[in-house]
Amino acid sequence: MGTTENRGAAADLALLQAPVGKLFWRYAVPTIASMLATGIYVTIDGMFIGHYLGADGLAGITLAYPVGAILYAVGTLIGMGGAALVSLLLGQGKVTEARQVVGNSFTLALLSGITLAVIGSAGSELALRLLGADGAVLTFARDYLFWYFALGTLPILATTFTAMLRNDGHPGTVTLILILGGVLNTLLDWLLIVVLPFGLAGAAIATMLSHGVTAALCLRHFFSDRTRLQLSLRQMQWQWPHVRGIGRLGLSSMLMSLYLSVVLTLHNIALLWQGNELHLAAYGVIGYTEAMFYLIFEGIALGTQPILSFNTGARQLQRVRQAAKLAFSVTIATALLGWLLIYGRPQWMLWLFAGDNPQLAPVAIEGMYLYFWGLPLEGMVLVGASLFQAINRPKEAAMLTGAKIVLVALLLWLLGGLFGVRGVWVSLSCCSTLLWLWMFHTLKRLNNAA
Repeated sequence: MGTTENRGAAADLALLQAPVGKLFWRYAVPTIASMLATGIYVTIDGMFIGHYLGADGLAGITLAYPVGAILYAVGTLIGMGGAALVSLLLGQGKVTEARQVVGNSFTLALLSGITLAVIGSAGSELALRLLGADGAVLTFARDYLFWYFALGTLPILATTFTAMLRNDGHPGTVTLILILGGVLNTLLDWLLIVVLPFGLAGAAIATMLSHGVTAALCLRHFFSDRTRLQLSLRQMQWQWPHVRGIGRLGLSSMLMSLYLSVVLTLHNIALLWQGNELHLAAYGVIGYTEAMFYLIFEGIALGTQPILSFNTGARQLQRVRQAAKLAFSVTIATALLGWLLIYGRPQWMLWLFAGDNPQLAPVAIEGMYLYFWGLPLEGMVLVGASLFQAINRPKEAAMLTGAKIVLVALLLWLLGGLFGVRGVWVSLSCCSTLLWLWMFHTLKRLNNAA
């Protein structure tokens, strides 16, 4: 145990004293890589479905995925809330309490997964009908969601403990585990969609089994003696102060994750209101393209979180400012590169997720042109929400993410009603612009107060 404690003390010292730039790249690069590997779970599904199941399959998963994404939102709540709380406690030297938080996170993940498996499997068809699904699209989406929820405990555990393992000083290990899961998902997609024609049900089973392998490999670390945060039955006993702390710090991350799900759902509804199934399929292409950049932004946010939380707990505010500035700078640079790809070669993204589809191409390309002009602001808002969470400002973080859900709904209704499908396409960027202005003002105020 002494060796484990020494490793933990060395990691703490590095977070406190090592150059912030070096720490940022040490945590951010493997975290971004791991988030992109996570994206394989979604994008590979989209590629196989778009190429082998056609527009109806693509429309089906576009409707179904936002409903099933509640599983990832819950996993993010527990994982990010628990990881942030662990970092704050370690920064204060409270190792025993940090271990208890890890154990309570495991208990929460299990209970949440079982509950959502029962509710989701039984109620997914009703949810899809309320969203306006019918015919072949409904059949595809219903099959997908049944298996998604039936095996839903696996992604909650995987999401929770990839965050915990990264926070325990092993971002590179997390990256390797997620890459392995992505490769496995690709093989299973090929087996269950192409070789065995299970349709969207096969895609869901492939994704969930891959999450199960990811969860098992991450949990193996916490059930071993290689970490000072080792899990035991005693640590898993429910302790309300820790559960409340996890929920308080994780709420903004859950809202941000739910935001993506809600935004996808609201766009689906608005596009069926102002357009048709072809616009819904086009949004499938746009959504998969957005997910690639969203995951990079989230990787930047997650990679910066241990540095921000630990130094906040240790009251090293100058290091917190340095890490935040670096995170925002890298986010802007990434978004500008995204602009070059999206506006320079939009047909590449179309072919990747839909193949050669002359009917879909003009609709999807026009949608991309109108949808992505606010990409840099979108990235900064996401990183800003994580920053508020990491520096123990949960009210500001929840305000930023919660307001985004409400505001985008209002803009979709207003701009969609005024300008039709084009109004729907520009709504998200307008929302991100308004929230960025609020975030900039709030960060300036907090910096002046400090």
